[in-house]
Amino acid sequence: MFGSLVLGAGTAAAAPQTSITPVPVVTGFQIAPGAVPGGLFQTIPMKTTVGAEPGVVSISAANVAAWDPQYPYRFLTVHWRNLATGATGSEGLRHWELSGYEKPPYDPAIPNGNVPLETTGEGLPTEVVARTGAGPVAIVVTHSREYWGPPRVDTLIPGIGVVLVP
Repeated sequence: MFGSLVLGAGTAAAAPQTSITPVPVVTGFQIAPGAVPGGLFQTIPMKTTVGAEPGVVSISAANVAAWDPQYPYRFLTVHWRNLATGATGSEGLRHWELSGYEKPPYDPAIPNGNVPLETTGEGLPTEVVARTGAGPVAIVVTHSREYWGPPRVDTLIPGIGVVLVP
């Protein structure tokens, strides 16, 4: 039998795979004046994509919300753990669009009634690229709010999922 030896040929990479986590983030009670569109409890499904790069998972809101004046006070935190290696990480994530957002001018004459000079959510990306390494990765996503005070977690049910990262 004759065989052939091919040097430098790698295995074909699979196409990226996108899925929705089985448990969406459910926020705590949202009521005016600090409420956002969508009802008293917000549900935020999370999207994961693996396979675009080895050992990496991309995480974002499945449906990035249109801008609302109350969204700058809100953000998500993605927590992950590689169950094979024990590696962990946490990163902030914005789940709303910046388009249409114009910050009102700061007025020092209005105590406790001003929009902060910069909110946490404004500076966050809409997608987290987590370098988790290959293996099963558990993902937990929490919701935070910083309306008239420091950020605090107000998650009723965290978003939860496990993905197999190639």
